[in-house]
Amino acid sequence: MFSKIQNTVSYVCTIIAVSLGLSLGMNIVNIASHHGNITQAQTPQRPVRPTLIPTRDINQLRRLFPQRTLIPSQTFQVNLLECGTCLFVPTLASDNRLIIHLVKNNQVVLTFPQSSELVPTNWRLHQLKAVSFLQLGFAGPNEDGIILIAEYITGIGREGAKPFPITMVFQRRETGRGFRLIEKESRILSDRRVSTIAQAERILRNEFNYLP
Repeated sequence: MFSKIQNTVSYVCTIIAVSLGLSLGMNIVNIASHHGNITQAQTPQRPVRPTLIPTRDINQLRRLFPQRTLIPSQTFQVNLLECGTCLFVPTLASDNRLIIHLVKNNQVVLTFPQSSELVPTNWRLHQLKAVSFLQLGFAGPNEDGIILIAEYITGIGREGAKPFPITMVFQRRETGRGFRLIEKESRILSDRRVSTIAQAERILRNEFNYLP
């Protein structure tokens, strides 16, 4: 009799243990699945995706900058931390200076810095040849840099009318908003008369350890 009771108690304990195990197992699976959904919901920041803007937007920008000459071939819709989806707008001022803005909702939200050491104020812009949005640093997965290659003329001496390239390298500030001109690297690239984005990238990668 005692043996029969003992077997019954053992059987009941086994059933309870299995039930608890299954219950705990189901809870663990549910928690893991929920965590997996959270992970999948985290999406990386969108890349810059520069896109040439249509003529109607160029006409609207002309009303925003009535005293400037726009450069439609290098004017893009972009996605940046500074302004979300906005416009990258290079302009030529009346004194032939290149002035670059970020524009959103018909308002200037950021103006890029300039350097009279790199580009003296008496030089004249001949052509903005190329613009590239790229990842300069290693800290994040998204583009944090911009390379511009422009041609200038000095108007001085026998070679004054001959265009020559100037490279400007901008990098997002450490604060995470806005851009700074990296003058040292820009000057070296300009002194070497770099004329293509590929040349600039190669030097920045091999000599200055930019570009992952």
